[in-house]
Amino acid sequence: MNINPSLLIYILDNFDSGIENFGIVNNDIFNEMLFFLSLNNIKIKNNKVVISSFNKLSIALLAIRKGADIVKVCCKINWHDFELFSSEIMKYHGYCVYTNFQLKSPRREIDVIGIKSQKALLFDCKHWKKNSLSALEEIVEKQKERSMLFLQKSKMKIANAFPVVLTFLPNGFEFVYDVPIVSIDKLNSFLLDFDFYYQNIFKV
Repeated sequence: MNINPSLLIYILDNFDSGIENFGIVNNDIFNEMLFFLSLNNIKIKNNKVVISSFNKLSIALLAIRKGADIVKVCCKINWHDFELFSSEIMKYHGYCVYTNFQLKSPRREIDVIGIKSQKALLFDCKHWKKNSLSALEEIVEKQKERSMLFLQKSKMKIANAFPVVLTFLPNGFEFVYDVPIVSIDKLNSFLLDFDFYYQNIFKV
């Protein structure tokens, strides 16, 4: 089954409107769209798309895979959708998740933290259209600093903290200074494989 990517963009435009059918008045098109989304792991309940950040970002990634303009898609989502999507994936993998975690003296914020088996994954979520090496190097250094502060100041039972940079789109870099650079569509596999290679990446 094939769906025009412009229809997925239209759904994204109307996703937060509260309109149950996203303004699609033709029942045949709406039902075909629901079937297509369900085949692509979008959560459907009572013949309606479940309104959640997870579904919204899943539709955005699906639109890109189907050929939609990347810049247009990026404009349809925000940092909040991005962070909630990553949080849901981490919870699915058994992590205890904290978002927008605040550190004091010095004041720092960590976008998403996932903790399991005394290991903390600290994510800096970057909803960018393009990533450059120089920008990523600066971001990685700042995330390393946040990770060190977290380990020093947190009262949680943590053995190691692992800084990670999470991007919306693939960027060509797997690691910068031994810190993983993970695109959101690879997050699931990254978490699945983490226990096999965590000893070879940067940790605090």
